[in-house]
Amino acid sequence: MNKVDRYVQASTREKTTLSYQAAVRHFEVEWGGYLPATTDSIARYLADLAETLSMNTLKLRLAGLAQWHRDQGFADPTKAPLVKKVLKGIREIHPAQEKQARPIHLTQLTQAVAWLETNIQQAAATNNRAEKLRYLRDRVLVLIGFWRAFPQR
Repeated sequence: MNKVDRYVQASTREKTTLSYQAAVRHFEVEWGGYLPATTDSIARYLADLAETLSMNTLKLRLAGLAQWHRDQGFADPTKAPLVKKVLKGIREIHPAQEKQARPIHLTQLTQAVAWLETNIQQAAATNNRAEKLRYLRDRVLVLIGFWRAFPQR
């Protein structure tokens, strides 16, 4: 492997490559599409999956298909105006639901801080500076995160 190939290979994470391969496989095998794809087939693919997949998943699938087309030297149908309009329509009709974390109760916060303080003391007793600093940091982050959630008046 020459230097250029080594750097090109290093530019894309293995998980990204696997995700893109899965997107292409899904398009071809599970959905029954043909590659190289047309703008219309990409638009139909998105429309068929709009009710079952999140917008992030759809975008990931598009990225995988776009990469396949670029790698093979074909024009990228995922950038066509029709595909962009379909994506915009999906976003309008199926808006993403924001996931809200449940608030932590004061008793839970007290328990978490007490656990962290116990670990800080144990780390100090065993002269484990790195562990002590980690627990101190965690305690500060928990407390700041909790108290910053209150609105300012």
